[in-house]
Amino acid sequence: MSLILKVQLTAFCNNRIEPTAQNVTILMENINNLRIKEFLPNITTSQNIDLIKGTMETISNLGFVTSDKMGQIICQNNRIDCMFNYGDDNQCGINESIDELNRIIILILESFEVISNRLALNVNILGDTYEGDLKETKLGKKIVSILDFYKGKELTEWSTRKSVRCPIKILDKEETINIITELSKVSRNLNNSVEDKHILCHMDINTIPEKTGYRFNSTMMNSFVENIKGIVNDLKNEFEELSNHD
Repeated sequence: MSLILKVQLTAFCNNRIEPTAQNVTILMENINNLRIKEFLPNITTSQNIDLIKGTMETISNLGFVTSDKMGQIICQNNRIDCMFNYGDDNQCGINESIDELNRIIILILESFEVISNRLALNVNILGDTYEGDLKETKLGKKIVSILDFYKGKELTEWSTRKSVRCPIKILDKEETINIITELSKVSRNLNNSVEDKHILCHMDINTIPEKTGYRFNSTMMNSFVENIKGIVNDLKNEFEELSNHD
């Protein structure tokens, strides 16, 4: 059975939320009032490098983390990231996870009147374990293409990336989104003796970078999410079907 490893929702914004005590208190109370997860303050740092002046500045960023370290919110200079990580024993429905992240992002946007110019959703899904050569699995026979040199040899590493652009309507306004899917061969060592082999599916659905106008408010964020959940579920279902090695 496949596992959801990570779901991340991002709003690229025009407004820095300063990590002041007041902002931390307001946001932590409001976010926890959503009753999704319990978040605690977690101020992070990043480096701003000025190549011309040859200087590096350390910047503090407002952030929050859940007590189990599986959920995180980071408000940086030009983006807000909200993510949930999952393990084998704490799985969640993909739509439920996306909806919860969306509620948190919308609250932050509304609290500080933030407008975004790009939106993105990233999802990591781990396929079923498989044995033998990847090329001989159901998924491998469907999508693995290799040069003659590699035929007859077991693949120790493999990845593929596909990207398309599709039109989308966000509150009846025309937008274009990138739909990127990357598959790669990975291994997990769960019992310190045998490495389980899997295919990792990474999805990245985002509004195109060429369109830079700040136009996405909290209402449009909700519309974006509702429009792309169907795409995510279609990709997830197809990947799970191909990676099922029973």
